[in-house]
Amino acid sequence: MIISIANQKGGCGKTTTAANLGALLSEKHRVLLVDIDPQGNLTTHFGINKADQKHTIYDVMLNGRIEDAIIRKDGIDIVPSTIDLAGAEVELTGKIGREYILDNELKRIARKYDFVIIDTPPSLGIFTINSLVASDYVLIPVQAEFFALEGLTQLMRVVELVNSRLSRNLKLLGMVITMFNARTRSSNEVLEDVRKHYSKNLFKTVIPRNVTVTDSTMAGSPAVRYNKNASASRAYVKLASELEKKLKVK
Repeated sequence: MIISIANQKGGCGKTTTAANLGALLSEKHRVLLVDIDPQGNLTTHFGINKADQKHTIYDVMLNGRIEDAIIRKDGIDIVPSTIDLAGAEVELTGKIGREYILDNELKRIARKYDFVIIDTPPSLGIFTINSLVASDYVLIPVQAEFFALEGLTQLMRVVELVNSRLSRNLKLLGMVITMFNARTRSSNEVLEDVRKHYSKNLFKTVIPRNVTVTDSTMAGSPAVRYNKNASASRAYVKLASELEKKLKVK
């Protein structure tokens, strides 16, 4: 089962969601995390030194052989990223079938895993398209701040285009509110707006804004492992459980 975590808006909790869901799901399932963001934040999230990596997602996108890029860290298989990936978009210009590169690579190894989770860049460029094409589902984190809903319509349109023009069957797994602060008017209004317009697609779990998330990132560990009692960690435990129930896996 392959899940893209996507939203072209930056700072909405994509990487944090990918890292924590990956960590939690790996306790019971075989998990592969794929970092296809040139910023490499998911790679950093697990304390991986990018400079030490001989093979990364950059090499996969240009030369294939994703199995050479997989490293094992804290019980999870991870395909790391580096800033080199930013140049790959230009190098792939004009390449026939470039939208299917990641899909073709994952087809060879996906059976080894119960979950493949892809952390996408904050854009709707070729790397996000590759992720969506390769995925069964897309999970959309929505930051509880003003303007958070801007771009959601565009993202949903891209999902439709991936299905119609690239012959996929990509499904919306759901949206999850992140960085929620119950004491602010903006957070509450965003939550109500999303509930109003996307109630059928909204996870019940709400991820609160929590300093533990920042601290855990600096420590090179997901929040659920850095401090399992923190409010954000407890929320991600609920989200993982809700996700498993929605996908009917144990």
